[in-house]
Amino acid sequence: MSKSVFLKYFSVIVLIIAFMFVMLAAAQAFVAGRYWVSEKQQLLTDNAETMAGFLSDSAIPGPSDTYYLPDSLTSTLHHLASVAGGSVLVTDTDYCILLCSDGEGCHHIGKSLPDIARPALRTGHFFAVSRLGGLYDTNQYTVGVPMAKNDITMGYVLVSSSASAFQLYIQDNLRISLLSGLAVLLVVFVVLYIITYRFVRPLRQMAAATQQFSRGDFSYRIRVKGKDEVAQLANALNGMAATLSSEEEMRRSFVANVSHELKTPMTTIAGFIDGILDGTIPPEKHAHYLRIVSEEVKRLSRLVHAMLNLSRIDSGQLKLHPVNFDLTEAVCTSLLTFEQQIEKKGLQIEGLDTCEPRFVSGDYDLLQQVVYNLLENAVKFTNDGGTIAIQVRHTAGRTLCIIRNTGDGIPASELPHIFERFYKSDRSRGLDKTGTGLGLYLVKSIVNLHGGEVTVRSVEQEYCEFLFWLPDSR
Repeated sequence: MSKSVFLKYFSVIVLIIAFMFVMLAAAQAFVAGRYWVSEKQQLLTDNAETMAGFLSDSAIPGPSDTYYLPDSLTSTLHHLASVAGGSVLVTDTDYCILLCSDGEGCHHIGKSLPDIARPALRTGHFFAVSRLGGLYDTNQYTVGVPMAKNDITMGYVLVSSSASAFQLYIQDNLRISLLSGLAVLLVVFVVLYIITYRFVRPLRQMAAATQQFSRGDFSYRIRVKGKDEVAQLANALNGMAATLSSEEEMRRSFVANVSHELKTPMTTIAGFIDGILDGTIPPEKHAHYLRIVSEEVKRLSRLVHAMLNLSRIDSGQLKLHPVNFDLTEAVCTSLLTFEQQIEKKGLQIEGLDTCEPRFVSGDYDLLQQVVYNLLENAVKFTNDGGTIAIQVRHTAGRTLCIIRNTGDGIPASELPHIFERFYKSDRSRGLDKTGTGLGLYLVKSIVNLHGGEVTVRSVEQEYCEFLFWLPDSR
């Protein structure tokens, strides 16, 4: 379970969401902190400037264009500092603290400001978050502005506020963000779990399907919803299962047919030979039964030859040995093989008298088998007293061979499958008990190896027509 796609996908999404949440909280804290500090600086600056103006107005002139602050301002300064929510320090031009809003308990008076604050005070833009050189026990937001009267600087006013409030603000903000974020994440995780489970469920069904297929059970089907890539994959697996099921059925039928095909002639051969050897068959009948044995042996030879060709075609090891030969003559030679069947069924052969010699380049034995298989089917499925029409002609850089026979024909629903390996139509199963379903598959494979093509047309209860063409030799 720890290696399942579901857990991997869910874990990755959860980690991404959690990471994004942490980044969002950090960004929020950073922006809030910047905003807090900026607002605090502006507020302290306004208070400092207000106090500097008040103190300047309260200054008393002294000798030589000097001013001094009366001691009575200490209580007023304490009141102003309490209103501003901080503490106030007033220094002279030598940065020595003269007044402090802390009142009687003040320990700042008489001390000097740290050197780091002095350059900024002279420019009128001092702001720091520190203990101000040890003047305060904790970090303070401190703003300093000059205090002047009649363009004469009398000293500096520093307004400070504790920085602990900012920490409390950040903690409260993070606490609220964390609680709200956890609630949102909980909802998101539940929804994500459901979505991920539904997303992975077809994959689990596909895994179950492949396990069934590996056991040879091709009846399992995956339930498909939607039209996305997963649904397309599920449809492809269902289609593969249907194809494998059909192939398995045809394979079993093929094994059964081949077994019967082998068993029947071998039983016949063994029976007749034993009859001849033990004297059951009289000598005057020997020739008759030996001819039957010979036909059965030829039947076995054709079956083995077809199986060998099939194996070589599938493995890509079948090599062509092309020669130039007369295709019309090959058709006539093959047709003579079925002379007895033709006479027995009273069939009419048409078209041979108009066929002219047509030379093609190809493997004679393989193309002879193509012609033989097509003629065998035609003789087998033509109705008694019916007609077989044969054409061999040349057109548009190719030689055509057309074999058409009357009879029941092939249903339109079966035409797309007629050249599939091991396939036998329903009608063929009824009329051809010993066929293996390989003949037309071999025909198509051999013709394709020669760069040609074979097609079929049929109208039920009227005719069936096979046409194959071979390209002219170059």
